[in-house]
Amino acid sequence: MQNDTVKPIQKSERIHYLDILRGIAIFFIYSANILFFSGIWFFPKEKITYTLPTDEIFAFVNYVLVDGKFYSIFSILFGIGCYIQYNNLTSNNKAFAPFFRKRMFWLLLFGLIHMFLFWPGDILTLYAFLGFFLIWFVKKSNKTLLITACILILFPLVNWAFMHFSGIYYPGIAFQKSTEVYQHFGMPVIKFGEHLQPNILAFLENNNVGDFFKMSLGNGFVRIGMILDEARVFKVFGIFLIGLWVGRKILNNNLLENTSFLKKVFVIGLIVGLPINIVRGYIEIYTENSDTLHLFHILAYALGTVPLALSYSAGIALWAKKGTKCLNWFAPVGKTALSNYLFQTFISIIIFYGIGFNLTGKFGFTYLMIICLVIFAMQIIFSKIWLSYFKFGPMEWLWRKLTYGINFKLKK
Repeated sequence: MQNDTVKPIQKSERIHYLDILRGIAIFFIYSANILFFSGIWFFPKEKITYTLPTDEIFAFVNYVLVDGKFYSIFSILFGIGCYIQYNNLTSNNKAFAPFFRKRMFWLLLFGLIHMFLFWPGDILTLYAFLGFFLIWFVKKSNKTLLITACILILFPLVNWAFMHFSGIYYPGIAFQKSTEVYQHFGMPVIKFGEHLQPNILAFLENNNVGDFFKMSLGNGFVRIGMILDEARVFKVFGIFLIGLWVGRKILNNNLLENTSFLKKVFVIGLIVGLPINIVRGYIEIYTENSDTLHLFHILAYALGTVPLALSYSAGIALWAKKGTKCLNWFAPVGKTALSNYLFQTFISIIIFYGIGFNLTGKFGFTYLMIICLVIFAMQIIFSKIWLSYFKFGPMEWLWRKLTYGINFKLKK
């Protein structure tokens, strides 16, 4: 009788490079997210207590080299992971779609809890939502994947044109809902132009746990509005498709051993992506906003972010092939990426928010990068120790248990 039980990928089948890349992405995603957690985006410069002359330099470098690139890498990894799971199941005559829908259902639940109760910058909800549609593409040709990906990555230009020329600002529905939630619970709002919006400063400084959750509900709708405004749904899904293509090439064409191809991706991605991101960074930080510059910003994001993310990925693959030991430090974090991503939220709430140590708005950019580095170093140490006793991260174990329906042991 055939065994229909779907089993997780075994340790021996894991690709070490992907764990390294995932761990690096988790670090740099946090270096971007900590800017919100810390309140640096919302406090006037003169009110920030601990500043250094290097703050502006670090801010510019972070925006040029980090912003958007590592969530793009994480999106590529999501697509790669999807194809690896598809290949694992179909090679053992198992149905992929039911399994992956169940996997995305639980990730969506985790994401919704995270987004509406703790962190409005959550990426899990969007990934899980798009994961349901990714199922339709796992069998598509390489040509279809890449053409569709290019169209979707450029689609934010269409989104901008529609809103600009029609005058229909549909993300406003989500932003209005966030304000209504705040008002319903009697939470503070502020006037922005002709509209009311949630008072994020009050949210960060609030020291009442009950009010924190009430405001977090409203902040979740702010996140939805931002996703719609940026047309991030299309960008992320396009990058997912690139990830599917990469996953197929890794498994079927030994892509990670193709040094010549990796060098081309690294060089071309750098030549194309870096200059565009430098211009984008200058526009964002040193110029006044306007419709023309906003359009260029969208175009620069589309044409610069993904090439640079691909360049980073290829460069790290080439570096890993040399057997550089320091890269192995990132692998334990990569193996427990979901747990570490969520841990970053909770440790940041404790450090910065009013319900914690209330250090919001106290640190300039340089100090924040040091704090980020210290927290991530702790995650490396904790992840390594944890994996010496347990097979999976705590959230990875729970996700696998719910998805596979198998009572496998957490301890080694």
